[in-house]
Amino acid sequence: MGIGIWVLGFSLIASAQGRGGARGGAATPEGNQVKQVLYDMADSIGMLRNANEVDRIGSMNYWATGTIVSGGQPCKVVDYKASVNWILKGMRVEYKCEGSAQRHVEVVKDSLAWNETEPGKGGTPAAAAANERALLLWTLPAGAIKAANDAGAAAKVATENGKTVVSYLIAPLKADTKLTLNKDHRIEQVESRMGTVTTVTTYENYGDWNGADYLSDVMFPRHIIQKRGTTTIADLTVTKTNTYNPYVIMPVPDNIRVGVR
Repeated sequence: MGIGIWVLGFSLIASAQGRGGARGGAATPEGNQVKQVLYDMADSIGMLRNANEVDRIGSMNYWATGTIVSGGQPCKVVDYKASVNWILKGMRVEYKCEGSAQRHVEVVKDSLAWNETEPGKGGTPAAAAANERALLLWTLPAGAIKAANDAGAAAKVATENGKTVVSYLIAPLKADTKLTLNKDHRIEQVESRMGTVTTVTTYENYGDWNGADYLSDVMFPRHIIQKRGTTTIADLTVTKTNTYNPYVIMPVPDNIRVGVR
């Protein structure tokens, strides 16, 4: 499960500085602009590594404090941890709500979602939550850049209110997505629309939060705010990250896999 698996999938960004043409033909000014913007975005958060400048971020963990909406109710989180693996297209979020002993373990992988009693155990279906959980996976900063890259020629760049925006479709989710960038080429807002539901996520205060003795030069937002309509569904302050591609897996339980080829 080496991280090198992702290298081929991100060659478009690595070629942004004039080394390649648009997919399927000669380079176009619009195509070169998109590639340059995606390159700058990836470079700005430390995704591109080694002499070939390929994407080496395949997985990460982050821990946070703050509030979310859980089961339709406000929840002040305790022991919040998110584990992400973009290669496996999966994510696990673990937390407790203050004042409750119950530990929530919420998982998504591809189009499947389930809850666990503890990581890797006691899986029960949560099919209705699959798209919402997958949207979080693909709108985290690194995930959004990967998704925009995967959109290929369908990704478009424009300027709105003096800021660069990147628009594309996350095809598996049928989610129209728009990224607004700050002056450092980092994502400050993601707006995604699935059907009639619009989710807006704001990212603030990027930094390396691995810890002074474990720095990786991979930038991640300290503050994450997610809104659906006028309702704030998450307001999290990141306390720590591990961006050294930690071992993150989410095996699909047999009872969840039933009926899935």
